[in-house]
Amino acid sequence: MGEQTGRLPAGVRIGYSAWMLFWVAVVLWAYGPANFFWLCNAAQFLLLWSVWREDRLILSSQAGVVVLIGAIWTADLLLALGLGGRSLTGITGYMFDPEFPLLARIVSLFHVGLPVFVLWLCVRLGYDHRGWWLQCGLAAVLLIAGYLLTDPVRNINYAVAPFHIEQVWVPHGLYLLVLAAVVQPLILLLGHGLVVWLVGFWRGKAADVRGSIG
Repeated sequence: MGEQTGRLPAGVRIGYSAWMLFWVAVVLWAYGPANFFWLCNAAQFLLLWSVWREDRLILSSQAGVVVLIGAIWTADLLLALGLGGRSLTGITGYMFDPEFPLLARIVSLFHVGLPVFVLWLCVRLGYDHRGWWLQCGLAAVLLIAGYLLTDPVRNINYAVAPFHIEQVWVPHGLYLLVLAAVVQPLILLLGHGLVVWLVGFWRGKAADVRGSIG
């Protein structure tokens, strides 16, 4: 899946850049710069680089994060809608909290559409299997940086506790080490496998369509 299949149209670069300008402004207004430490948010900046540079390695390093988190976030949101606004995991609970600005909540819906865009990019540019290794390092850096530089109450990337559960089982240094060196790589490996399967499925379907037309 490493082959390059075509350059990106200029409209894709311009459109995604315009989205980023809007999104960054809204996030700064609603949440402040600490929110950019979330893996799914930091991924958007790296995707911007990969869109302009057609950098398959950077793109591939973020694909698993975006697709897996997007799938979980979307499923949780749909379940919460069916349960009257009660999020089972808590990750989309803020979407039903009127204390958060409506525009900021609407902008968070990028979790639904961005995975499709990323998969399209991977089909178009190719997928580099080294991306998982790179993302493991980037995720560890973001995890530790978020822990050191942001308010622990924000629990960025769950560096303080898993979801909203108080972490009292092990010393926090050990918790952070296990999260960075074991838990995150396993989650990212799952995302990597999901992207590999979906990109292959997408390409197979496209080939079937071309074959039926031909």
